[in-house]
Amino acid sequence: MVDASELADIQADLAAAVCDKTCEIWRGTATTDQWGNTSIPDDSYTLHETTVAGLQEPTAGQLTNYDFKIGSLAAWQVKLPYSTDVAVNDWLMIETKKLHVHVDLDPHSIPGLRVVLAAEMK
Repeated sequence: MVDASELADIQADLAAAVCDKTCEIWRGTATTDQWGNTSIPDDSYTLHETTVAGLQEPTAGQLTNYDFKIGSLAAWQVKLPYSTDVAVNDWLMIETKKLHVHVDLDPHSIPGLRVVLAAEMK
């Protein structure tokens, strides 16, 4: 069992080692139309948080498992500090990449980093 202070040290060490790029998280406001359909208009996105991130190519298994969400888009596994508030449908601005968060890969036995799958927006 890992106690809380040791876990906090592990999380800080992992973020320092892996998260080498500045990342802006943009979040949109969901709206409901007259037929009850929910959407997030592009013009409703505002800067939610600025943090750091690391990018890695997704595994073949992840691409297979989430093909129904990502398809043929250029996808990235984005690693963020564990305390980061990131959600599906957020936009991530990392260097020159604009990424759309499709999958939260959060479940871990010992949570070290927050990991999401995001695809490039063109």
